[in-house]
Amino acid sequence: MSVNFYRQVRRTIREDGMIMSSSPYLVNAMLDDIDFSVPASLLEVGSGKGVFTREIIRRMHPRSTLDVNDIKSEYNPWIEALIDSHPEKQVRLHNGCVTQLLQEREHYDVIVSSLPLKNLEYDPALLYRVLGAMRDGLKPGGVYLQYQYFRSNKQDVEKVFGKKLSGVDFVLLNVLPAFVYRMVK
Repeated sequence: MSVNFYRQVRRTIREDGMIMSSSPYLVNAMLDDIDFSVPASLLEVGSGKGVFTREIIRRMHPRSTLDVNDIKSEYNPWIEALIDSHPEKQVRLHNGCVTQLLQEREHYDVIVSSLPLKNLEYDPALLYRVLGAMRDGLKPGGVYLQYQYFRSNKQDVEKVFGKKLSGVDFVLLNVLPAFVYRMVK
């Protein structure tokens, strides 16, 4: 029994980059710097079951748009339920690699990413292609928010954006504790 549990935890970390859903403390640390009082074009990458999605939808301006992306369609029922429960909000669900979604340059005001960047290190070209697509998909002055469980990939983000992070927060009250990277384009 315990062997199966540890295998499941290891698979979850490897595939989803997490052990359990993000805490409200991490959600707030990621979203509190976004100005939801004005219309914006928002992208959430790596939605999973929608912990961040739920709060973004709740906070977003009525004239904002939200694109929700996850490579795994197995999470669609949770996201579709959130979309159905807020028909007044403009939310679209996308499955597939985020680089396919980010073909249009300078489209988004905010990108909120839960991608486990550390898991992309096996293929540096893919890691840089994903980060480059996020950079290019942001409007000038747009904000890229990313959380990591370790202070990994900070230099990768800074290299792709060509400058130092605009801010780093540490969220202790999360399983695992996390760092929130903030980059303004």
